[in-house]
Amino acid sequence: MSTDKHKHHLDPLTRGLPLWVILAMGLGLWIGYIAPEIGKALDWGIPVGLFLMIYPAMTKLHLEDIKSATRNRTATALILGFNYLLNPALLWFFGWLFLRDHPELWIGLILLGVAPCIAMVLVWTDLSRGNNALSVTLMAWNSLIQIITTPFFIWLIIGQQVDIDILMIAQSVFLYLGLPLFFGFLTRQIAVKKRGATWFDGRVQPHLDRLQLAALLFTLLIIYALQGKVVLAHPGFIWLMATPLTLFFICLYATVFFISRAVGQNYENSTAIAYNATGRNFELAIAIGITAFASQPLVGISTAIGPLIEVPLMLAIVWWSKRMATRLQCN
Repeated sequence: MSTDKHKHHLDPLTRGLPLWVILAMGLGLWIGYIAPEIGKALDWGIPVGLFLMIYPAMTKLHLEDIKSATRNRTATALILGFNYLLNPALLWFFGWLFLRDHPELWIGLILLGVAPCIAMVLVWTDLSRGNNALSVTLMAWNSLIQIITTPFFIWLIIGQQVDIDILMIAQSVFLYLGLPLFFGFLTRQIAVKKRGATWFDGRVQPHLDRLQLAALLFTLLIIYALQGKVVLAHPGFIWLMATPLTLFFICLYATVFFISRAVGQNYENSTAIAYNATGRNFELAIAIGITAFASQPLVGISTAIGPLIEVPLMLAIVWWSKRMATRLQCN
């Protein structure tokens, strides 16, 4: 496996990303606790931040890579099998195992896990030096399929009909996938045509990578500024949610990664497949938890706790994935 195109000097922002993430979440929680009106005033920054997180990853896409990714039937089959067959059952099992005495938290766990991620999964794939083109293709499948499957699985697992705002999901798909893909691809095409790929990858892309990480920190700060007061008012729920979510993310990512390797996928493809099977759409979960379960406030609180656990876990998985890339390269 060749990784030459990914070798570069890590700047302080990239090297210290775990620390910066912890500081961003901590600052957000503090702001949300002492001045929640600041978080509400900055809620416009969430779609902006998510866009700026995804856009840099899209500027790395090559048309030939996208064409190749759409022909990877093995990757598509793995994603469909895990996201829409195994994951709902796994969520129910972990909820029964750890949260059956806390039914509202159990519902929150299901909401956090039932819909695949359609935004930050590209950031994790990119940070792990995975196949961005394949990740975009798989995320497109997830974006379309979850519109139908999300209300079905919520009804099937929770046992009640929940109205899903299709326009809200469509807006998320457009903002977090369509626009970044269009502008990112357009940016690369124009820049490469005028100055060449070497100039763009060497001079422009490093700045875009820093923009991506800065946008991640900005988005996390706002999310926790919005939810900080609620989360800190119920600290015990964090520990209750931590065990099932940790097991879910770690077991799922490792299983999908090694199965992908076993069926002949390289490291870049296996990473993209594993993240698309593991990443969860917490933005949608929080929206559903707050609106569809307004009479059960603990459901909304449990979904707000989700990112507090998911983001550090995914960063740990990024670190592990990079270690695996080094080991595979040495073998």
